[in-house]
Amino acid sequence: MKQMNHLRSVAMFAAVLVLAAIAGCGRSPDERLAEFAQQTMTEQIKQNGRMADQSQAVVEESHQLAEAAKELVEHDAEARRELIAAQQELTTQFNEQQSAIYKGHDRLEQDRREIADQRDRDPIVAAVIQNFGMVIACLLPLFVSVFVIRQMQSQEPDHAAVAELLTLELTSEEPRLLPNPRLRPDKLTQNEEEAHHALLAGESTADVEPPF
Repeated sequence: MKQMNHLRSVAMFAAVLVLAAIAGCGRSPDERLAEFAQQTMTEQIKQNGRMADQSQAVVEESHQLAEAAKELVEHDAEARRELIAAQQELTTQFNEQQSAIYKGHDRLEQDRREIADQRDRDPIVAAVIQNFGMVIACLLPLFVSVFVIRQMQSQEPDHAAVAELLTLELTSEEPRLLPNPRLRPDKLTQNEEEAHHALLAGESTADVEPPF
């Protein structure tokens, strides 16, 4: 660029020199030389001014470009920081959601297993209770029969009377002291209450009429 400006200055200087030579043919050499020098000086000053203006414009433009590049770099760095922060936040939220989903899945799986175990255990417990009740129901008459037989073999009249009364109650179709398997009366009659109290008090059943 400097070489082009130099060539331009030389060409302008030669053109001015030719014009001065043509215009000053009728003048004295000193006047023509002085006028030429003045014109050359003026043109050089103008050219220097234009070059200075151009240089100043280039400097200002370079400064503006540098400022723009600096702002661009700062904006890019800020955008990168915001992007990294957003990615980290999204990653954290995603991990928290995944953890919550896994915990919920584990909790549901545990509840399902507990329900399944309870479903498997309840019929077993119910069957055990039912079988235990049936065994007791089956053994209870046997225990009562053994007790009656032992009491009938006893020499004490009260025990024999109680055994006889229990035998009659067990063999009766409508027992009054023991609950009826088919019908359980809610209240006892007056004679039944007297007989029951007499048995509990240890009185002889000979004085008490059998309630049938």
